[in-house]
Amino acid sequence: MQLTAKPERTYGLVVGIEKYHEPQWNVLGGGQAEDALRFARWLCGCGVPQGNIRLCLSSLPENDHLVGECELTVELATEQNLYDIVTNFLSQKSGDLLYIFWAGHGLISSERERRLICADATKQSWLNLDLHSLLLLLGSDRFGIRHHVCIIDACANYLRETPTNLGGKTFPSGKPRTDSQQFVLLAAREGETAKVNSAEKTGYFSQAVREALIQGNESFPPDMLAVAEQVKQQFQSLDKKQLPTYFYYRNWDGDQEKYHYNPFDIPHNIQQSNAIKFVGRDEKLAELHQLLKEHDVVVISDATEKGGVGKTELAIQYSWQHLEDYPGGCCWLNPQGAELGTQLVEFGMVNFLNFYPPQELSLTGKVAYCWRNWQTGKALLVFDDVKDWKQIKDYLPAKGSRFKVLITSRQNTGLIYPSLPLGELSADAALELLTKLLGRDRVEGELEFAQKLCQFVGYIPIGLYQVAAYSREPRRVLC
Repeated sequence: MQLTAKPERTYGLVVGIEKYHEPQWNVLGGGQAEDALRFARWLCGCGVPQGNIRLCLSSLPENDHLVGECELTVELATEQNLYDIVTNFLSQKSGDLLYIFWAGHGLISSERERRLICADATKQSWLNLDLHSLLLLLGSDRFGIRHHVCIIDACANYLRETPTNLGGKTFPSGKPRTDSQQFVLLAAREGETAKVNSAEKTGYFSQAVREALIQGNESFPPDMLAVAEQVKQQFQSLDKKQLPTYFYYRNWDGDQEKYHYNPFDIPHNIQQSNAIKFVGRDEKLAELHQLLKEHDVVVISDATEKGGVGKTELAIQYSWQHLEDYPGGCCWLNPQGAELGTQLVEFGMVNFLNFYPPQELSLTGKVAYCWRNWQTGKALLVFDDVKDWKQIKDYLPAKGSRFKVLITSRQNTGLIYPSLPLGELSADAALELLTKLLGRDRVEGELEFAQKLCQFVGYIPIGLYQVAAYSREPRRVLC
């Protein structure tokens, strides 16, 4: 993707938020404000006029000197001000290219929308911007700047305490433009957090993007496909459990540019994780991915036959981390819930366009309709907690199709597929989980007993959660 843009016809909206009206949300040590400042300076260094750059910051007190030293006018990073800049300033401009850079908190809503949390947000009022609606506005005839590059260094995970209805600002939109291109580079896929390098006071993603942009400075604007690939390669060596992803909206003139699936467009009903911390299963995740490459159906089984080893959690983590590999969607099915055929049909009707199984068909016929009319692309079906193969045999897609099937089963009764046995955690991983559950000070204060406690519950995750719940009761100690 190589855009043509003159620096004097390029604009920037640069946001860095490390301090929030909700003090608990402040980023320890910060770094987001400086990341935003560095990006704004990069734009200036490329020849973009200062008057074309709107810089919105919310810095911690110890970083306020950075704002004072800034040569650009610094504005508030509040919901209303950011909304006004987009709708009343940028929307009125005519230009070649808009850069949007965001460093701050983000999350995924219950409707799978990426939301960017503004500086004036609190637990009572989650003031935020709807990223998807912003992208729709930018690509419509209501916006005069032709092309857009959005770089978002924000988390994309679900929060348990998040209200069902987040509210927040959505943007007006018009008819799609036929001459507009968008490139969106995201720090993390759905379900992941964007890590911060506290020692260097910078986001790992922001730092990688900055380095890639500097290397691509031979021409303006830099080739964002090359930038994105360099960023992803760097993260693969960092082991941060975070993988940047991007998607690119092509123009409508038939260009055959490389395209990555837009995460917003991949349908799924993946369960939310119940794990406070997912530890000790990295090798199993890699092994599971390899098995699904080689086989149509794979079973996550319980090597202990006692339960609680984290089969469902492993399936959840795999589905989130590899959602981009399944553009046809990920359908999560519960054999203990409603009739499986009904679950399949409802998933299709909710998520796919023009998906209307004829009412006169039997349920078996409607399931067959699902396989014929499923959204294009490789798809993943997850059958969670299968107690007997007979429960699911009539709802498996044809062998050799584009569907991959992942089954979790404690008993493994009648299942003859390749299996990934899941057993206890290692002693170190079990202690790490217990430490996350109860706090470092408490575990280290009773380290020897904590180690024995991990051994007593057999290094099984559910046992550790139960012990932690008991120990968190008032006046309880580990013993």
